[in-house]
Amino acid sequence: TQNKEFVCRGHDYERLEAFQQRMLNEFPHAIAMQHANQPDETIFQAEAQYLQIYAVTPIPENQEVLQRDGIPDNIKSFYKVNHIWRFRYDRPFHKGTKDKENEFKSLWVERTTLILVQSLPGISRWFEVEKREVVEMSPLENAIEVLENKNQQLRTLISQCQTRQMQNINPLTMCLNGVIDAAVNGGVARYQEAFFVKEYILNHPEDGEKITRLRELMLEQAQILEFGLAVHEKVVPQDMRPLHKKLVDQFFVMKSSLGI
Repeated sequence: TQNKEFVCRGHDYERLEAFQQRMLNEFPHAIAMQHANQPDETIFQAEAQYLQIYAVTPIPENQEVLQRDGIPDNIKSFYKVNHIWRFRYDRPFHKGTKDKENEFKSLWVERTTLILVQSLPGISRWFEVEKREVVEMSPLENAIEVLENKNQQLRTLISQCQTRQMQNINPLTMCLNGVIDAAVNGGVARYQEAFFVKEYILNHPEDGEKITRLRELMLEQAQILEFGLAVHEKVVPQDMRPLHKKLVDQFFVMKSSLGI
């Protein structure tokens, strides 16, 4: 198995550190590599045994099931981690000069997709990687994806709260708090400074549609938050009222910074 790559499914609830330790116990002479970067030739040619272990994210094949409304969450959860051929991991990096005030401007992502010989889980808990594809995502594409994911997460939490699937509302409270807090502390403004300024628009004429998409996602997020706060208000316990009020006040600040 020299110079080969596998995706392995750990035990239920096994943390990455525990999995790494388990592998190092199986290969006691191996040297653990502490990064996810592609190893250089000297490592591939080395006499010594190296192990490189990092977490990857499953890419579900069945997007239709995941996006359709009315399908129970436990079924969606199953499709997110079963019958998976493709996995990916992201490596953020900065290109060009890094703006200390606004790191979003130069934050690229190198996305590696691993395609397996067979889907996981199978008879075995691990299968070999057949091929890997690497693409680079621009700072703008990265911003769009971050917002899409966050909007989806908010929607899911709000609907779980509405349908009383949530035993306590902490996950929704924390998510609302995180998004509104980040926005008020410059998150929204950083995106605006990075991508909505004349300089960026003139230098990237090909990004017109993506800039529009980002703007739409920001406005959509404001609508989701407004709805989320209304749902939150109905279910928030008495001792968390002050936090709820703070969120509502901050949300109005956020809306005005978006120019809504």
